[in-house]
Amino acid sequence: MEDTKINYTDTKYWSDRWNKNQISFHKTSKHPFLEKYFYLFTKDETKIRIFFPLCGKEVDMAWLWSLGHEIIGVECSEVACEQFFIENTIKYELSEETDFNIYKSLDGKIKLYNGDFFKFKLNNEKPFGYIWDRGSLVALPKNLRIKYAEHMLGLLDEKFKYLIDTYDYDQQLYPGPPHSVQMEEIQKLY
Repeated sequence: MEDTKINYTDTKYWSDRWNKNQISFHKTSKHPFLEKYFYLFTKDETKIRIFFPLCGKEVDMAWLWSLGHEIIGVECSEVACEQFFIENTIKYELSEETDFNIYKSLDGKIKLYNGDFFKFKLNNEKPFGYIWDRGSLVALPKNLRIKYAEHMLGLLDEKFKYLIDTYDYDQQLYPGPPHSVQMEEIQKLY
């Protein structure tokens, strides 16, 4: 049961949620799943680049940065990008590029592209080998997930590792977001 009255695919919808501080989806602590499986996911590699699609102000970005990794995120909300750096007391600079404002830590290890995810291309960054999707896929309704997955596949390195957190529940009880995305659908998408 899709909710057709609200356009969850619209960046304005998500930006408005951030502007009104209606961000119950935002978690203020490290994700236990990522924390538990991170070293298995990376096989103890150091200084890797990790992509965070639709990143918000995800606290996992600051944690992984503190471990020496490079973080690249894409987020439609200017508020989320600014709050990420302020709340984690990370100094940053702001620059503009076609289609994006770029929030970049002074050490250059965190870059958040503020703009439309579907305009983010490999001319912005080189392909990604590691992806942490904590809430991106489940934020999108079923009719947009194929477009999202196809776009993601175009951003990935040939030998990528993709860690994803999803939900599996009866959407007749709650239409989302977050939406229910079952393993079968993930396997078809990727």
